[in-house]
Amino acid sequence: MACIIVGGGVAGFQAAAACRAAWPDRAVTLIDAEKEAGYYRTLLPQFIAGGIAEEDLFFPPRGVDPLLTVLRGVRVRSLDCKERRLVLENGETLSYERLILAHGGDPYLPGILATAACGGIFPVRDLTTARKTKEWLADHRNVLVFGGSLVAVKTAAHLRHAGFEVSLVVRRGHVLLRALSPEAAKVVENHLRDLGIRLHVNAPLEDLRIKEGVISGLKAGGEWLPCDTLLVAAGTSPDTSFLEGSGLLTDGELVVNPALQTSDPRIFAAGDVAVIAAGGEKISPNTWPQAVSQGKRAAENLYRSTPLPLTDLTRINAMELHGLAMVTLGPPVDGAEVISYERPEAKVRRELFLIGGKPVGGALIGDISAAGTLHALIHSGRVIGSGEAALLRPQATGVIPFPEPAGRREALILSSKR
Repeated sequence: MACIIVGGGVAGFQAAAACRAAWPDRAVTLIDAEKEAGYYRTLLPQFIAGGIAEEDLFFPPRGVDPLLTVLRGVRVRSLDCKERRLVLENGETLSYERLILAHGGDPYLPGILATAACGGIFPVRDLTTARKTKEWLADHRNVLVFGGSLVAVKTAAHLRHAGFEVSLVVRRGHVLLRALSPEAAKVVENHLRDLGIRLHVNAPLEDLRIKEGVISGLKAGGEWLPCDTLLVAAGTSPDTSFLEGSGLLTDGELVVNPALQTSDPRIFAAGDVAVIAAGGEKISPNTWPQAVSQGKRAAENLYRSTPLPLTDLTRINAMELHGLAMVTLGPPVDGAEVISYERPEAKVRRELFLIGGKPVGGALIGDISAAGTLHALIHSGRVIGSGEAALLRPQATGVIPFPEPAGRREALILSSKR
């Protein structure tokens, strides 16, 4: 067996396609624990809310490839690096020359949710559970979404747009805590409230109310919130269970170098399961674009004598929340300078975070023009000048014309420190 890829998400499927393109004489076997592999997890909130059909979730079909095998509904029990083989739960063993680990993680269920045994509680993570959730929602219209992640926010917005009664509970800080500044998050939160979503922030989980075996309420932040459905989207935990004893883990983490190579030079990792050690820090840029890039680079590096590093570790992501466009360019950084432009009445905030004059992150809320240019500036890692900073400024000559009534004053706000 030439190459095995564990994981049928976007990182795994991208790795499979890139491997077949880069190494056309090598056979590839992709293993996925789910019965359905190769679908857009990012679209699950829309599917649950009835916004798209199930067939629209799946990646475009590839032509028949005799050197590509996909095993669905198969779990890996253990990995033996010395013998270069995987042991499956059914006892079967598969040998490999090269291995890519792209199997992601499991939904994180905080506190009492991890042991709750009642109907009406569903994590938002996989298609099998999403089908059950959609069926349940046909007769249960009062939904509470728990979590401040992008998946949680999207799920709440799509369900509300579909006519459900929706509450969103964020246990600490604000929505999208790892992606947005408090100022940018406020714009998003106000938009969610305008959609009719009941928003509860800084509301830690305290208790559950169960009636006749079904969830009927959740206590968070000292307040009881009624519901007949609880959807949990509080993030994921990397699945390292079958890697125990393999020698690949460092303090429980699957750490890779910038070329996505593990401590075993024949094994690479990509996506949510990988922790990238780069520049003296550990990075887990868990976004859809990163999963695509990492899957591709891991495959391209499989047989290179000198694997090439992944050059872009930025966390750009884009979405649309029923009337509010948003691009995240990288999370807030303590001690960073902030350059921002805002028009609260139009639900617009655009900001960059600078360290030593170099842009390291930012967000565009309500107006996402020049997102590509700003991302390129962050990726370049160089100090920006006043002309480039003007990308956030409305009606700057030759840069961005912001659509706004004539005579309105621009607001370019410089704050020295976060």
